[in-house]
Amino acid sequence: MNTRSKGSCVDIERGITQALTGLAPPGLSIGCRHIHAGDEQYILPAETASMATREHSARAATGAGRRIAHELLRRLGCMDLAILRGQLGNPIWPPGIAGSIAHDGETAVAVAARSDMLGSVGVDIEPALPLPLELRSLVITPQDRLGGLDPHLGGRILFAVKEATYKASFPLDGRVLGFEDIVVDFETGEAVTSAGRCLTVRFTTSPRILALAYAA
Repeated sequence: MNTRSKGSCVDIERGITQALTGLAPPGLSIGCRHIHAGDEQYILPAETASMATREHSARAATGAGRRIAHELLRRLGCMDLAILRGQLGNPIWPPGIAGSIAHDGETAVAVAARSDMLGSVGVDIEPALPLPLELRSLVITPQDRLGGLDPHLGGRILFAVKEATYKASFPLDGRVLGFEDIVVDFETGEAVTSAGRCLTVRFTTSPRILALAYAA
């Protein structure tokens, strides 16, 4: 588990929260937490029952994400805080709530909104590092329009945007998608899935690569 100082962790959390806030449409609540050893304690009993056994570090990351998500639900006035895990690993949010959770090796983020404000939303967080070469051919398709993306980080940005798009589209269409099933146009700020679903996409590269996808 990462051993950054408390002050450094707070600064990172603040920076990521501010960056996501800059991407967010009206009505979207945002939270961020540095992953700590012991964060698995924040997984509610009802949530634990729906989750397969995972290694300790993965459970800590899940707990950090659930802690943020529970706070977002409280902000939205939701009394049911349990976010169960679906058969495909997707979080199942309480009725009337659209939300998404993500984490990298150090930090968890979550976003949520009332579904009358936002139909669906997906978020992803990635390190600001180039995408490994072996993944580029899987992620980038000839149909993607990369515009003026930083060539150093472009592949990783596209990876994050497609991950966020899948998370936003799955609750609406129930379809498992590969990277080839999502076409991103950075010039228009839209992603279209093979099911014909069109979502708005946004991203930033500092202090992490953060991607947001949503449907009104």
